[in-house]
Amino acid sequence: MDGEKKTLITNIQRMCMHDGPGIRTTVFFKGCSLHCPWCSNPENISAGRESYTVNGNTGMYGKFYTEEELYREIIKDIKFFGQGGGVTFSGGEPLLQLPFLQPLLSRLREKDINICVETALHVPTESLMSVLPYVDLFFVDMKILHGDMCKNVLGGEVAAYLHNLDTLLDRGKQPIIRIPCNREYTLKEENFSLILDWLKTHPHLSVEVFATHSLGKAKYESLGKECLRWAQISTEELEEIAVRIGRGGSKVFINSI
Repeated sequence: MDGEKKTLITNIQRMCMHDGPGIRTTVFFKGCSLHCPWCSNPENISAGRESYTVNGNTGMYGKFYTEEELYREIIKDIKFFGQGGGVTFSGGEPLLQLPFLQPLLSRLREKDINICVETALHVPTESLMSVLPYVDLFFVDMKILHGDMCKNVLGGEVAAYLHNLDTLLDRGKQPIIRIPCNREYTLKEENFSLILDWLKTHPHLSVEVFATHSLGKAKYESLGKECLRWAQISTEELEEIAVRIGRGGSKVFINSI
């Protein structure tokens, strides 16, 4: 139907092993509420379709799917999910579009498909609340908690972010916190100390740390944009960061992507 709501997707990645429990299908939504300088998926920042050029060939980032089309794409993989596997919604910021797909989420739950969401939580609380009944696990980015830095660097509001985190916790959700590590922003002491303080008050949460990188360079070039270079964070430095976080009681994992 011409009037049916359509969702803009850049990629449906199958047989994923690191986006939640079990074997998963990861759906990447286009459009984000932030503009992180280290983003490895620059094609997902803008909410509209974008043209790209790779080796002289042109194309478009973003394909529109109806709810039914997206459901059929996900269901194709149900035989691989087994016990605990399922679908992970990523982006971009999936909570900008998932609230309009509640029928899809309901149908997936009826099939006992595990649902994970990767989110920065810089969204209206109403959007978060609308999907809470359907989501089994949230992966929540914790990037910049310093108010001015968050606003100037990311375009986000710390107070709204923390309110959404409290909303998750108040309703019994136990998100996994993900911290992108770079010396330029997130590990600056005035910011990292705020992260440590918050985690100390929530020691029951699992935390994942990883170094930001330039693996998205080809995507930036395809869009005619500059990919910033980041001072390399070594495995030893990540281990030291994990130790500092762990002193507050959190269980910390190092992601070596």
